[in-house]
Amino acid sequence: MSIGIVLAVILGAGLAVGILAAFGRTTRSREGNFSSGALSFLGSASLSSFILVAAFLIAGSWSNLNTARGHTWDEARALNAAYTDADPSTRPLLRSYVDSVIGQDFSAMANGNAAPTAWSSLDAVRTHVEALPASPQRSTLVSDLDDIYTKRQIRLADTSLSLPAPLYPALIGTGLLVLLYAPIAGLTFHRRESIALGLVGAVVGFGIYLVLHMTHPYSGPMHVTPVAYQQSLDRFSQLSAQPTPAAPPVAPMGN
Repeated sequence: MSIGIVLAVILGAGLAVGILAAFGRTTRSREGNFSSGALSFLGSASLSSFILVAAFLIAGSWSNLNTARGHTWDEARALNAAYTDADPSTRPLLRSYVDSVIGQDFSAMANGNAAPTAWSSLDAVRTHVEALPASPQRSTLVSDLDDIYTKRQIRLADTSLSLPAPLYPALIGTGLLVLLYAPIAGLTFHRRESIALGLVGAVVGFGIYLVLHMTHPYSGPMHVTPVAYQQSLDRFSQLSAQPTPAAPPVAPMGN
């Protein structure tokens, strides 16, 4: 378990008990001298607000995560198709590109960037293919590479996926409102009440931590992994074991 999750739970529980200690000692809290209608409205409004904001952020972040994951599989399928159509001299270059995606691209995308090494590897594939003499196989490879470039650009664009920034402070504010409601409603600062509200605070803290660490599809506890490209490497090995057409001769550079 991430140390951040543990700290968020402890912080939420401690904050809840602290709020109870600060606001649960008043005469009105001890006597429970409040309007039942007002308490019901305040409790429903505070809890509903927190759930609404949290649910919106979780749903949006999860949708972004699934979208980004789907785009990695789209590129992996395009790579598999290119490897199937490629001649023996081109296949090692495609494998080198996939290795650079797994090794460098994913680390860079966690910071919102693309790895120059991966771009260079893909450009090397295109340069090699363009040097081959005109043939149906070369035309197919060029088309496959165009598809890979497009899929790669889409994948890199996913690093900028985000949700409206004001929702995050709203999540924290509504979470605090949920905890403040208890002493306002009459919960007093005793051991049993402190334990109960502390558990609620732990859940609120965990929820806030989870949402705040789902803001980027390529970083955080739940993020897109390069499993699609690792499976492409497995597929490459399978295809390499099958007979492939001989590579066409490289076109002469000059007389």
